[in-house]
Amino acid sequence: MQFLTPFLTVSTVFTSAAYALNFTGDILNGIPVISALNLADVPAQNVSRYFLRVGDLNGGLAVHVPVFVARGPADTLQTGKRLSLSAAIHGDELNGIRVMQKMYEQLKGQVDTLNGTVIGIPTVNPIGIYLNQRNYFTSHNSGFLTNVNRVFPGSLPSEGGNGANFLAYQIWNNVWGNTSQVDVGIDLHTPSSGGLTSLWCYADWRLEYVGRLSKLLQPDTLKVDPGEPGSIETTYVDNKIPAITVEMGQAKVWNETLIERVYDFINRVMVDLQITPSNSSERYEPDLSKTYIANTFHDSYSSHGGFVERLVQVDEPVTKGQPIAHVRNVFGDILETILSPETGRMFQAPGDPSIEPGASVGQIAYNSTDPECADGCIL
Repeated sequence: MQFLTPFLTVSTVFTSAAYALNFTGDILNGIPVISALNLADVPAQNVSRYFLRVGDLNGGLAVHVPVFVARGPADTLQTGKRLSLSAAIHGDELNGIRVMQKMYEQLKGQVDTLNGTVIGIPTVNPIGIYLNQRNYFTSHNSGFLTNVNRVFPGSLPSEGGNGANFLAYQIWNNVWGNTSQVDVGIDLHTPSSGGLTSLWCYADWRLEYVGRLSKLLQPDTLKVDPGEPGSIETTYVDNKIPAITVEMGQAKVWNETLIERVYDFINRVMVDLQITPSNSSERYEPDLSKTYIANTFHDSYSSHGGFVERLVQVDEPVTKGQPIAHVRNVFGDILETILSPETGRMFQAPGDPSIEPGASVGQIAYNSTDPECADGCIL
């Protein structure tokens, strides 16, 4: 694992010089509140818990984000890798929270031998969690909903940033140290409310190690993708930090099977980064026998409002022109039959049958021969 060595040497010096573990003096639910994280100040051979203050709501109510840091012996901050885990940047996407909880419990028993550091943020978007919906709500000017995963690395209020922008800024700079405290990032998601899928990921293979990171997931579908500006994944990748977005199951449901698969994936990554020891002398070879690798996602949209009858289930193969869904009116009449635009696989479908015009009745994953889609397309 040589791909991060030059970066690690530089960033360790920067971290020590520029950041400190700043306690505010507040205690929230028995946990100390901080305004900035410096890994060098976090106790070695321990899993520490903090709340990071990330701003205020109207009326002056403070907003906090939970952070845990698992550190091995003191010297491993320089010799080991630093893995960032994040979840619930969308408040209705909850599977990743349980993955983080399981990792927290496991790491408590590994800190004496941990060769590196793991930073975890179980709920990136506390306002979305509170509202039980995807976005961050800001109340000024009659209210706005902001997708926090489109505004990283964020901005200060003095620069015109709203609450969501400031949240992103605080996490990017005061937890991840503007990348100086992270070597690899994994951001955990589910589809938005109403969508059904299995286990898949976005991965920008143009950056070294991202390909292997995505294959270690052993997903049902692997989407080669250039990324989305402002997302955690793409902001990491733009700064030469290997990262992927993991999508698992459906919103507002803890899918124990997928939670376990992603938990196992993170353990494989920690072994691959030599944060935890391997049980084998051979480098792990991912099992991709059930993985569909695609460079293109193609949405099919309804022209009518009504109710969707799915004719193809998630992860089933489809051929071009095959009926994939009926849209019915309230009496059951078929208003429209949607055909697959390409030959590939149904990787995401609506779980909520109620539909409006312009909404997706299913997404097909396939491999486009268009050179412009070599690094990934979404149509």
